[in-house]
Amino acid sequence: MNKFSRIGGYLLDKYISGKLVLIFLALLLLFLNTSIVLAFETRRGTMVKVSSTEVIEGDLFVAGETIIIEGTINGDLIAAGRTIMMNGIVNGSIIAGAQTIYINGQIARAVRMAGNTLIVNGKIGSYLLLAGRDFKMDPGAEVGGDVIFGAGSAYLDGLIKGDVKSGNERLTVSSTANILGKLIYTSRREANIEQGAQISGTLTHLVPKEEEVGYGFNIWWLIISFFMSLLVGIVLILLTPERIRKVTDSIYRRPLASLGWGTILLIVTPIAALIVCTTIIGIPLGLISLILYAIAIYITQIIIGLFIGKWIIGAFGQVETKAALIGALALGLAIFRLLRLIPYLGFIIGLAAVLFGLGALLVSQKQQVKQQESEI
Repeated sequence: MNKFSRIGGYLLDKYISGKLVLIFLALLLLFLNTSIVLAFETRRGTMVKVSSTEVIEGDLFVAGETIIIEGTINGDLIAAGRTIMMNGIVNGSIIAGAQTIYINGQIARAVRMAGNTLIVNGKIGSYLLLAGRDFKMDPGAEVGGDVIFGAGSAYLDGLIKGDVKSGNERLTVSSTANILGKLIYTSRREANIEQGAQISGTLTHLVPKEEEVGYGFNIWWLIISFFMSLLVGIVLILLTPERIRKVTDSIYRRPLASLGWGTILLIVTPIAALIVCTTIIGIPLGLISLILYAIAIYITQIIIGLFIGKWIIGAFGQVETKAALIGALALGLAIFRLLRLIPYLGFIIGLAAVLFGLGALLVSQKQQVKQQESEI
């Protein structure tokens, strides 16, 4: 566990866990409301661009390697990719996950993002919540509320109208930075507050204790992993909505078959892959099998989350569109993650999710093959 993760975890546990719970619940409401009620648009591809002349009415869900937003979005932007450049106007909030994210435009509400390198040089109407390795606010940046983050290194400049609460290894506050609220940072190192920096509120430096760091990291990892799983699930729904729908339907229609095949796959697959790896020719095949096996196990939580969400929302209406599926995923995945926190029972729930999820993948695939053969 690196210092950044431990310090970030301590911060989230000690200072802003209550606020993050509210943000977490607000995020669920955001998905449920915008996904089911409002209009939204989806775009995907290697290169996705919203030109400066485009105006999108409603929410935009984007998945791609490179995402460039230069136009206007009259709703929320939810994006997942390798590089995201937000140069336009978003009259809502942003939820983003990528290796590198640039926020250069104007965002009416909040920004929540996670990635490797995060750079803000635009105007954010509400709060900024993020997690990353390197975080930088340029001189032209403006945040209308609090800035809450965990980062390995952070450089703050521009105008922050609320408080700053951070967990980091290295923190620098520029000579031209203006923080109208308090600055509370948790770090083993003292921050570099350059001469001329303005901090209207109190300046508080907290050094995390070793015994407090471990528990804080669990909360940190729980929140970040939830957002990442949610983004992966959104990408899967956008790319293969019919396929993911059929997988979850397999649990409804053939629960015993899903459980049985899942048990077989969980036990037999790694053993077979290791046996294949005993031969030189079979090593590549065995390694590929193990990688696919690990990916499939990770996806099972998304399958079960969507299954739970469809079961709950399905009691009130149809869950067929991409929007409804995303809303169901957000709700179900949150419930599943909370159930996993129950001592002892959480392990059983997690194991059951893997068994049913793996089995459903195979059962749905077999059904698809039979359907294709009958059509020939």
